[in-house]
Amino acid sequence: MRRSRMDSGRKLWVENVFTVYLLRISFVLIVAAPIHAGENWTGFRGDGSSTVTADLPTRWSSDEGIAWQADIHGYGQSSPVVWGDHVYVTSSEGPWQQDCQVHAFDLQSGTRLWTTHMEATTKVENYFRNSRAAPTCCVDESGVYSFFASGDVTSMTHHGEIRWSTPIIKTYGEVDNERGVASSLSQTDTHLFVLVDHHGPSYLLAVDKRSGDVDWKTDRGDRVPSWSSPVIAKIGKRNIVVTSSADTVDAYDAATGESLWQLDGLQGNHIPSASVAGNRILVGSTTMYGGATDEDAVAGSNCCIELTEDDGKLGYKVRWGAERANSYYSTPLAFAGYVYYVNKVGVLYCVDQETGEQVFAKRIGNPCWASAVGVTRPDGEQLVYLVLKNGFTIVLRPSDEYDQIARNQLYDAGAMMDAREAAENQRKANTVPADEAKPKSGPEKIFANMPESQLHQMFSYGDPMVYGVAVAGDRLLIRTGQTLFCVGGKAD
Repeated sequence: MRRSRMDSGRKLWVENVFTVYLLRISFVLIVAAPIHAGENWTGFRGDGSSTVTADLPTRWSSDEGIAWQADIHGYGQSSPVVWGDHVYVTSSEGPWQQDCQVHAFDLQSGTRLWTTHMEATTKVENYFRNSRAAPTCCVDESGVYSFFASGDVTSMTHHGEIRWSTPIIKTYGEVDNERGVASSLSQTDTHLFVLVDHHGPSYLLAVDKRSGDVDWKTDRGDRVPSWSSPVIAKIGKRNIVVTSSADTVDAYDAATGESLWQLDGLQGNHIPSASVAGNRILVGSTTMYGGATDEDAVAGSNCCIELTEDDGKLGYKVRWGAERANSYYSTPLAFAGYVYYVNKVGVLYCVDQETGEQVFAKRIGNPCWASAVGVTRPDGEQLVYLVLKNGFTIVLRPSDEYDQIARNQLYDAGAMMDAREAAENQRKANTVPADEAKPKSGPEKIFANMPESQLHQMFSYGDPMVYGVAVAGDRLLIRTGQTLFCVGGKAD
């Protein structure tokens, strides 16, 4: 009996010790793991597909359903990215955009946690038609990686401490691009990828995330200026960098920079980026001033490419070119069997994802500079969120017909006037003296002597403009030039 009690006591002691051990291990894992790890939005258009499982609200207004809004110092055109409870955006200030800034906000409250300033190594005029902090960051468990029109790629921790900075343009030469560099970063676990296409030696390069060293650089020859971003696709375990830019689509081995294939003969793919949908790449193209003007050729350039592999050799097959489509600033969205495009005057084109045949075309009232998001709710319902340039969000149910279930306003007339005034004051404070400004090149020569008000009217500029979005769980983040909004986080 005594031995039995001793054994029982020893067993109980072992069980208690083991329980404490498990609790300690669980605590370490909880602390070490990122908060809401499944809700990270790690780069431009999330993982490159702009699709997500989330429980977003479907209805809100300027005075209901907005969890918070936060001012952003300077001015920026990049999209938000999210890691855990941190939301990151970039901006720039100064007549030459010499002050490059990365900001971190708390996802739950909108409190600004920190701002890190970096001195630009290359001057870029702070002009409202130029790229102003347009490239979107990448983020992972180690920190956040930024890229600016100055050509500076920078890595910093989640606390805002700079780890390294690599001056791309200063290293490889000035960029002859009349609107400045605006391509966003893309990433794998180990590398960042930077695309620079311009009237001059263009290139794609891979930057090591740990050190900032350039591991490879692939020359692309002299190109038409372009502002689209590279995307990462996968064939098996192999990462491929896909660029839809300057009238071609190219694929490169992410490990070596080796050119795998090129599709040429396209028109107008200078602004929209490619979109990844499994083993298919959706290409966006648009007619543009001083560039592609053939509407039929541009429509066909809004195409679907299937990645192929034959005995280890990677290739492609063009599945279709759209009958009629045009994708202006926003990237096409492939979702729920359809592909969605929005043109420069606010016409939404929906085509069948398998055939490219037009399903419908509908004027939605305003173009999209932010790319559409495909959302699958926890109950399985699928919805498309189109955040228009003027701050309205249209929520659609994917269908063979235009099935709008909501149209939501982000800000009222008073807030719009305040934002317009703040943006105008920012432009005036950051104007380059006339005797220091460089002569405009390309199509910008024609606009150089026009009043700013006329240019605003011609090209539908006018703050506040929505530039980008991100999704984190039950929250939709919407970014204008100087404000970050969080929609949701409350009862629908």
